[in-house]
Amino acid sequence: MKTSESANDMNSTPTEKAKIIISFFLLGILLLVYDEICLTAAEDIISGSRISTTSVVIAIASSALVVQTIVPWFLQKCSYLCKSCITACLLLTGLLVIVWAEKINLRLFGISVIEAGVSFGEITFLALTAFYHDVTVSALVTGFGSASIVGPLYYTGLTTWLCITPRITVLTTIHWPFLIIILYYCTLDKKDDTVVSKSEQHKDVTYTRLWGSADCDDGEVPRVQQDPLTLKEKFLVAKQISPFMTFLFLTYFAEYLSNQSIITTLAFSNSSFSPRDHYQYYMICYQLGKFLGRSHIFVLTCACANLVPYVRIQRTWILALTGLAHMFFFLTSSWFRFVPHVSIILALCFTEGFVVGSMFLNSIYTVSEKITDLTKREFALSLLTIGDAFGKLTAGMLGLHLEQQLKSHCMIDLKLGNNCITRHQKASGWSRANEQCLTNHHQFMKFNITISNSTAL
Repeated sequence: MKTSESANDMNSTPTEKAKIIISFFLLGILLLVYDEICLTAAEDIISGSRISTTSVVIAIASSALVVQTIVPWFLQKCSYLCKSCITACLLLTGLLVIVWAEKINLRLFGISVIEAGVSFGEITFLALTAFYHDVTVSALVTGFGSASIVGPLYYTGLTTWLCITPRITVLTTIHWPFLIIILYYCTLDKKDDTVVSKSEQHKDVTYTRLWGSADCDDGEVPRVQQDPLTLKEKFLVAKQISPFMTFLFLTYFAEYLSNQSIITTLAFSNSSFSPRDHYQYYMICYQLGKFLGRSHIFVLTCACANLVPYVRIQRTWILALTGLAHMFFFLTSSWFRFVPHVSIILALCFTEGFVVGSMFLNSIYTVSEKITDLTKREFALSLLTIGDAFGKLTAGMLGLHLEQQLKSHCMIDLKLGNNCITRHQKASGWSRANEQCLTNHHQFMKFNITISNSTAL
């Protein structure tokens, strides 16, 4: 159970049932995978246009900001099953719009709807971890980090390696939102009705969990109905966690400005892949680092919990400064072109991802430790992500101008041509297979035919 002595929670992970931990892990993947797919597909979604890549970020951040600003204040009035259904409906609606829309503006609207579902689900299940052991926070965030790998690898694998069109690739994920409802209902929803009904029958009695009791051996904190927070209490909680929201803002601002406005103008003529594929590999390296950043504490918790206090970072401003340093390096690299090979940018994308993932995880842990009251913690965890939403939106607005400036400088002053933008030059890039992939595939087939003929002779 989460108490004021939460420092000892890491050592109680054996009491968690595997199904609880696995459920939060899988929910983390299902919630964030669409966010990562949309970011990886950004250049394909707007292919053939002069629209800045950060238009995708603005579409993501605007709906995320609305949801993360408004929903936490009313989140506790709705059941978690209802919230799961709302999440799935938003994701499904956005997917259908993206897949069938011909106009880029409609695709961007579909991305906004998807991100509304992602944000709603993110704050819903982050808040739900307040009723479980701290390891569920690690499991959920590790799921978020795993989505950082699953999404880009899935999209890049199908579009870049298997030559499937971006539109069809996204369509193949249309059934995934239903798994969120099934997963929650089958594994996490079983005690809601019984616990609340008991609390209503004896609402004047204070309950204390008995660790030896059979009905509490799954590591779950009984969800006894509690008085909702007043508006004043909510504002006080918001003020208490405002530094962590600020550091999240700075980190996500640097991340999204780098990934969607700066490295999109960095392609290398001496690399072995096309300018369009640069962005896909940037994202894979970045997401791999992000996965490790979000999951390393969970891995240590399961393997050697005694090491966790030594890798935790409570001064999250250090991570924010590191993220800003990455952004400035990418910016100068794009403007002055002093980096000799793409491998250096790929390595820095990896370290940038680790910083961002670690920032997210350590912010959640630190807030969970500082706020011990369950009701306040539930609200704080659902409100915390507003910092990254503001960071995304600010980066998107600034990136509208920055990417165009960097691209113009590259093409006019440096005269680097196609190496100034990492996207398809034709509008059909969203509905047609990757030309470089098809070329490689044809060459491979010709090679096999040649080998077969030689063997036959």
